Amino acid sequence: GEGGYRGGRRGGRSPPAGSKHFSPPKKSPESELPPEERDNRTVMCMQLAAKVTHQELTDFFAKIGQVRDVKLIADKNSRRSKGIAYVEFYDEKSVPAALQMTGQRLLGIPIIVQPTMAEKNRLAAAAQNLKKAEGPRKLYVGSLHYNITEEMLRAVFSPFGDIESVLIQRDDNGTSRGYGFLEFKDSEAADRALTNLNGFELAGRAIKVNHVTERDVTAVLSGMGVIETLDGEDMDSGIGMTPQSRAALMAKLAEGHNAGLTVPQVPTIPSVQNIPAISSCFMLSNMFDPSSEHEQGWENDIRDDVLEECMKFGNVMHLLVDKDSPQGNVFVRSSTPQIAAAAFNYLNGRFFAGKKIVAQFIPEGTYNLKFPESVIATAPLKPNL
Repeated sequence: GEGGYRGGRRGGRSPPAGSKHFSPPKKSPESELPPEERDNRTVMCMQLAAKVTHQELTDFFAKIGQVRDVKLIADKNSRRSKGIAYVEFYDEKSVPAALQMTGQRLLGIPIIVQPTMAEKNRLAAAAQNLKKAEGPRKLYVGSLHYNITEEMLRAVFSPFGDIESVLIQRDDNGTSRGYGFLEFKDSEAADRALTNLNGFELAGRAIKVNHVTERDVTAVLSGMGVIETLDGEDMDSGIGMTPQSRAALMAKLAEGHNAGLTVPQVPTIPSVQNIPAISSCFMLSNMFDPSSEHEQGWENDIRDDVLEECMKFGNVMHLLVDKDSPQGNVFVRSSTPQIAAAAFNYLNGRFFAGKKIVAQFIPEGTYNLKFPESVIATAPLKPNL
């Protein structure tokens, strides 16, 4: 292939409705319990006999706990059983016992009992959050120009995640010593910043970025002199940034602060457009031909495919498939200009359903006028599963 992507739904057309992954059963309106609590007390049963009933499932599990609800999953069109059910207990303690019943026969067929996907996802998310919280979140930033302030440093690092604190070390006269410390809310953000910004040229100097421990910070503050080890030269410098996105970040900083900052000139790379005054909005053209799209809801498939690709780089706040546009336009607003730049560079010139994508930045003011609803969007978009 030509490096093209065809999301699962576009290569051989969309699968029929109903063939996507099941979501857990809809919650009954009488329930006042939060969904997580109900998920914790629910198991998924598979490999069920086609003719099994609610009552038979309730009776089957009655020996280990009182069943509150049974949802049998049937094909939307044929109404035939898919051999899957969700069984909810009154007591969360019944779940481990229910999982032990895998392999026991119901109507002559060995049943499979598993935690619900929601519960699996919840456990995975909890483990991931723990890992984020436990990893190194504090960074040392060195070789700073003396005019760089905490506010500037925060502006440079904030595209990579939420920052808890920024501190530049100063002498008794308030003059910067040329280094400081910065702490992110989670370790993944710190890793991303380290990968992208070590060696990044800020106000004419290549800054040094390194992980740092509380002990290192204490040693530096008390004059024990470990700066040299924190300034280590053996690290990859800024491998995650293109020359364009570096220049764009510099342009963003220079707009707000003229304290000795200069924007580096970047050689033009023919295959990638230079990033204009940095914008978080862009348009993808040649994504579809409206005259040849007849299937119900085709624009939603394209929306989800584009969203999934753009989300590899960060949050998307607004996305619209202009289904009547002869040019096959899709409009995207990312949460930060840097995320937009990464998605733009990734998609521009690639192939989608046999057509070459053409990407184009849109100034944020223009995008705001065209899509006023995008200005107030606060929650990132999610694919429609």
